Amino acid sequence: MVTRDAPLLIRPRLDPKPWGGKRLARFGFALPAGSEPLGEALLTHGDATVADPVDDEGPTLTELVEAAPEDWVGALGAAVTGDRPCFPLLAKFIDAAADLSIQLHPDDRAARAIGESVGKTEAWHVLAAEPGALLYLGLRPAVTLETFVAALRAGGDGTVDLLRPIPAEAGMTLLLPAGTVHALGGGVLVYEIQQPSTVTYRLHDWGRLDNRGRSRELHLEAGLAVLKPDLRPEPIAPVMLPSAVGRRELLVATRLFALERIALQVGEPLILPAEESPQVVTCFGGIVRMDGRGGGVILQAGDTAVAPVGLPLRLSATLPAVTVRAWVPDLGRDIVRPARAAGAPDTAIAALSGSLPDLRAFLSHTAARGDRADR
Repeated sequence: MVTRDAPLLIRPRLDPKPWGGKRLARFGFALPAGSEPLGEALLTHGDATVADPVDDEGPTLTELVEAAPEDWVGALGAAVTGDRPCFPLLAKFIDAAADLSIQLHPDDRAARAIGESVGKTEAWHVLAAEPGALLYLGLRPAVTLETFVAALRAGGDGTVDLLRPIPAEAGMTLLLPAGTVHALGGGVLVYEIQQPSTVTYRLHDWGRLDNRGRSRELHLEAGLAVLKPDLRPEPIAPVMLPSAVGRRELLVATRLFALERIALQVGEPLILPAEESPQVVTCFGGIVRMDGRGGGVILQAGDTAVAPVGLPLRLSATLPAVTVRAWVPDLGRDIVRPARAAGAPDTAIAALSGSLPDLRAFLSHTAARGDRADR
């Protein structure tokens, strides 16, 4: 039974992909029966369902939102979905056994022009990387847009030589604003948090064929129209948060979403405050119990639970556990105030937004007004 007083365990939507692999099985996800490997577990897609202990399958996230948007979108969620009634956070596991397509996504303005409510800014948290695995993030500094466009139109695999490679390392976090040309390299497993959009423009797909022997569609003109060639994401240094229990680190924070890593030992529980958006908690390892006022769920590696707007949470580990929490933050209350309390300088706090101006603008605005952002 769905209640607004307890978190809900979610069964994700699983998507086979030609570039996928078998590593998501370690999180308990069933691999496809056919020949195509598993690429993504869409943890909070609208098609994901509540794991109802009474019925075989509970409602979808879309149905939850439609029934009670005040519980599953909230004021801050609505501010970043363009008031569209949809779950405001899309979390995923992605297993890139082979290189993903070279791609990019529109920003909010470009998305609205094609009838979509929101664009797609995303963040990657790398869970595992094989030796030599790469992330492709933006164009190399010396590459002109004209050179890149000519290479795409020529269709050769030399296009990748124009992209800026970064060695993939477990534990690194990167923010990819909409308009960033990018690709996950083969051998990388990531957790992704993003705006609730599925609009992707493929620019190059390595000549790959799907399981029917067909090339996947490219979107060259649409992609080039939204490409921002100066975007070159860099790894973000985590910011410690004050905590008497466990270890808490902010990994990324924008007005669109925030991501926090929480490591807990067996013992005293961690209390998380209520938020003005739903919260998403995913377990990477160990066992953790997640309780609201009216009950709770148990999370093991690969499990995800969602909590409604306004519900404080209690996390307690029965085996040492690592989880991540995603939500739409109040930048002052949720990010600046606790980060400053932990002694983080404003430069480190601002860097949590990567190249986006969100935290820099917030800190500058409050300084100009003479406000204390950490009140």
